[in-house]
Amino acid sequence: MTMRKPGRAAVAAVTAMAAALSLSGCLSTVDPTDGGDPCWAMAEPSSSAAKATTGATHAILIDRSGSTVAEDTADFVPDWARSLRLRVPVGSGDRYLIAPFAGERFLSWPDQALVAPPIRGTATKQNELKQAVTDCIEHSVRETALKKGVSRRTDVLGALHAAGEQLAAERGGAKDIYVATDGYASEGCARLKIGRELSDDDITRIVDGCRAELPRNLRGVPVHIVGIGTSSSKMREASPAAIASVGRLWEALCRQMTETCSVRTGGTTDDAAGPSPQAAPRTSRPERERNT
Repeated sequence: MTMRKPGRAAVAAVTAMAAALSLSGCLSTVDPTDGGDPCWAMAEPSSSAAKATTGATHAILIDRSGSTVAEDTADFVPDWARSLRLRVPVGSGDRYLIAPFAGERFLSWPDQALVAPPIRGTATKQNELKQAVTDCIEHSVRETALKKGVSRRTDVLGALHAAGEQLAAERGGAKDIYVATDGYASEGCARLKIGRELSDDDITRIVDGCRAELPRNLRGVPVHIVGIGTSSSKMREASPAAIASVGRLWEALCRQMTETCSVRTGGTTDDAAGPSPQAAPRTSRPERERNT
């Protein structure tokens, strides 16, 4: 078994910004540089801005299964927060529902969605607000953890089905799903062995065998998948060709669920550039994106 070099992507520092914005009527005034709330810029759940929002709803699913975590802090684990950063859109009143998943067919949704404030003012102020929302999402993704007792196995299709149910219950506005996962399901029809390279015939066989298990509640909901092929360093390392084939599989599965899909594969050792705090800097392999 090939083991990867240890490491963990560094936690990004929260950008310092002035808290006394003209939108203070719906924003917290905690200064993030003083160790305050990293989501200081988000609209308060009880505010009129949050209740009246007609922004988009973004469901963000985070793979916390056994192949993406490690007990030893010196081991590399995928940095899903960094994989998603700058890919999840920010708009006035947008709602963000962030939930971890593993091997059970449900998602532990937060009690309250994160709600972006109105994005107004000068171009500089708007950029500051968007940056603050992005920082909050990144922090929240890093803090997302499974409840005790949840299986560490992996069921990506089950998580997508649960997300479709949740989005159906959300009020109007555009809706989409972002999934950060290595793509190696250990439950259900899409079970995969890490490191295996799939042929076109393999992909066709798996897709045909999954038809009865595919979520039927995602039609019209764009699905974006990032990190395919990037597992923790305790797992067997997959070749670039094997990772590319898993990406093609998830493209094919996604096309059976909804009309708009994007699938981004990760590198064989890391899906985010930059040094880790436990190890020397290393070069990441670039991700490749396919849109259908």
